[in-house]
Amino acid sequence: MSKFILIGESEMAMTTASYRPEVDGLRAVAVLPVILFHAGFERFDGGYVGVDVFFVVSGYLITGIIYGEILKGSFSIAHFYERRARRILPALFCVSVVCLIFAWFWMLPNEFEILSESLIAVNLFVANIYFWQSLDYFAGPAEMQAFLHTWSLAVEEQFYFFFPLFMLLVGGLRKGFLLATIALGLLASLALAEYASSHHPTANFYLLPTRAWELLTGAVIAIYMQDRKGSFPLLARHVGGGVGLAMILFAVFFFDETTPFPSLWAVVPVLGTALVILLSNGSDIVGRLLSWRPVVGIGLISYSAYLWHQPVFVFAKERSLEPISDLGFLTLSVFSLLLAWLSWRFVELPFRNRRNFTRGQIFKSALAMSCLMIGVGVFGKYSGGIPWRFDEEVQRIVDARYIRHDVPELCHATTGRMLSIEDACEYNEKGEGIVVVWGDSHATPLVPPVADLVDTLGMKVKMLVYTNCLPIAGYTRESEPNCGVFNNKVMDYLLDNDDIEMVIMLGRYPLQFEAEVFDNGEGGIENGVSQRAIPIDPSIDVSKDDSTRIEIVGQLLEETVNQLVNVGKRVVLVYPVPEVGWDVPVLLAKEKIFGVEREAPLSISYELFRERAETSYRQLSRVEENESVLKVDPAELLCNTYLTGRCSAQLEDTLFYYDSNHLSVTGAAMLVEYMFHKMVGKGWVNGSVLELGSQST
Repeated sequence: MSKFILIGESEMAMTTASYRPEVDGLRAVAVLPVILFHAGFERFDGGYVGVDVFFVVSGYLITGIIYGEILKGSFSIAHFYERRARRILPALFCVSVVCLIFAWFWMLPNEFEILSESLIAVNLFVANIYFWQSLDYFAGPAEMQAFLHTWSLAVEEQFYFFFPLFMLLVGGLRKGFLLATIALGLLASLALAEYASSHHPTANFYLLPTRAWELLTGAVIAIYMQDRKGSFPLLARHVGGGVGLAMILFAVFFFDETTPFPSLWAVVPVLGTALVILLSNGSDIVGRLLSWRPVVGIGLISYSAYLWHQPVFVFAKERSLEPISDLGFLTLSVFSLLLAWLSWRFVELPFRNRRNFTRGQIFKSALAMSCLMIGVGVFGKYSGGIPWRFDEEVQRIVDARYIRHDVPELCHATTGRMLSIEDACEYNEKGEGIVVVWGDSHATPLVPPVADLVDTLGMKVKMLVYTNCLPIAGYTRESEPNCGVFNNKVMDYLLDNDDIEMVIMLGRYPLQFEAEVFDNGEGGIENGVSQRAIPIDPSIDVSKDDSTRIEIVGQLLEETVNQLVNVGKRVVLVYPVPEVGWDVPVLLAKEKIFGVEREAPLSISYELFRERAETSYRQLSRVEENESVLKVDPAELLCNTYLTGRCSAQLEDTLFYYDSNHLSVTGAAMLVEYMFHKMVGKGWVNGSVLELGSQST
């Protein structure tokens, strides 16, 4: 095997320094935690810091090349981008093509449309900006983004668009002045990251200005070490290398999604990486460990491993109808490394060899492939995910997933998008009295059918919905103070407006009372994140006692209803909608695609539902039903009706849910009709409203 094949990824670095196997070993330390983090292993909750290790290593190696060539007077922008194209693009295109093939057969239209959008962003090297605008890296939906990890490639390419030009301008300065100049930029970027970690956390995670300091850390090391004679004492190398590796591992095992990142906390893995690069070599303990051939081997294929692991996990989840076990994810992780070796050996290395492909061939083929990928992405996006890939039966099921309700997205307040009461959406604007639908996203599907029915009464409907925010004054969702701000404004509006006659309140209480996503015990585990309901009053400490927290929030709910009743409002208090765990339309559509025959309608255990919702029922029971309060329990419709001992998610071809917990158009219409039947029995409305409402629909 040639020397070129042996050293692989660090081949470029040999233009300025002797090969350092421990640097390739450091790449293994970077990529393995990232893979295990995305696999979902809790012990590796901080594994995302592997990307920060990559940034420092990249800044070190690439700056070493640039600075060495500048000093020799041989640096060429064209040659630099040729190296980048050979290094990055062939494997990226290979993975992209394979992803498209599997997506064609396995991904539903909306999923394919989202994949197409991200494919465009990947090939324009703006994936970080795309995901910043559309996705929290740590949120549940991120797990199903095949190209999510390419945000870091975009950061690097954006950095290397500007940095070589910067080095051309200042690279001739005395080393001390050059280091000082770069260090100033490093400190400015770090300061911005620390500020943005609390003010703009999503932008902070994805964007170049708050990540540049990590790449610049590697650059400072490369410039400092350029032509440096002598080495550090052996004791300093032992201690420094050991401390550096320990800092990286500390971040991997003790950081998690709640760690503000990047911020001053990111100094831990970044400084640790810097210490290893600066101090370790083949003579110290850490240097010898990182130079061990199996570790170096993983480091050599680390770029391909980074590219492959996320799509492997995503498409395994797409194909599996059951949750994947830890053993399954471990197997997939090993499979990712196997794919990485294959693409490194048969894609990466051949394209890096200039004897195989000339510069012109590299640039032309890269341009052609980029245009092709962007073209496929545009087609996938504007065709709505190419729905005609599947038969009509699959499309009918999918329609329940994506035709959720007739409520525009801008009608919902949500994290990062507060909605004023005045700008909240209204229906039946010519009506006189007002019915308010107040709650979280579970309340949204109720709005159109409520509006249809009260239109016959000459009333309007005002929608006051904040996603993941229960309809309780004086409460907020942990880590989302705007939820409490919104609810208190809603309460003031309700109490001060005499035109409001009725308030319909619905929220997903079990999620925030239990602070756990739903597991139906039959293989359906919700793809989401846990949330906690807490009192908005900061003087109340509920961090240690969950039962006290729940009781306080329950008391706030009781007080909220009582205040509304005391000012003459009628209140409809809707109990929890049974959660399902499975994404109902997606599961049923995938079963059709994969030829799985269902023996019984999709449902969950009623006993398990009551166990899950027991706390919520107890808190809701604090509110007494009277002439001004109507309680409506969706379980009376969905549980022990179609199937004994079960809560139904479907009835033949009719789906009651559009995902794992929100009612579909049909399910919401059923619940609203049931609600108004109970209003008729209570004498709140005339029975004719139901007849007129059914005629209007």
